[in-house]
Amino acid sequence: MHTTVVRRPNDDPLARTANLLGALALEALGAQEAAIAGVLGQGGAAAGALVTIHKYPDRTVEELREPLGLSQPGATRLVDRLVRGGWVERAGPGGRRGLRLRLTPAGDEMFDRLLLARRAALDELLEPLPAAEREQLDGLLERLLGARTETHADTVRLCRVCERRACLRCPVALAAKAKREGARQR
Repeated sequence: MHTTVVRRPNDDPLARTANLLGALALEALGAQEAAIAGVLGQGGAAAGALVTIHKYPDRTVEELREPLGLSQPGATRLVDRLVRGGWVERAGPGGRRGLRLRLTPAGDEMFDRLLLARRAALDELLEPLPAAEREQLDGLLERLLGARTETHADTVRLCRVCERRACLRCPVALAAKAKREGARQR
């Protein structure tokens, strides 16, 4: 007779680490969302849309929706809200190829404001750590993010609300590039 052993979470030494990571991830998400909503006046994918349009101007609504995880109608409604807010403009020939999206000057200003608010919220979470421990955490986070990266699409998705100017050696982009080069060498 075969007996299946069911491990309870307290039997697994890594369960606590995973649990702590989950709790901190929720706290970080909540802090970012509150900071962004305080500046932008809306939550959801709006910040990701502004950051993505800033990084990749002239994308269409269709090209914007995938990294944000939105349906086509949801992405269209989001862009409509951003246009009404004066932060995004649609331009180009339209038609089947779609209108191209760009930030307006007010959108550029909002982009800067929301990233500063996000950084302040995340800095507050890191405040208890001395500089040496922050550097250690930086290296660990780079490894974890790099491991979650397979393609360039992952860089757009994972970094959709990133402050790219603060992350000049983006571990997500570097991992995607390394995996592309590895695939070419095979």
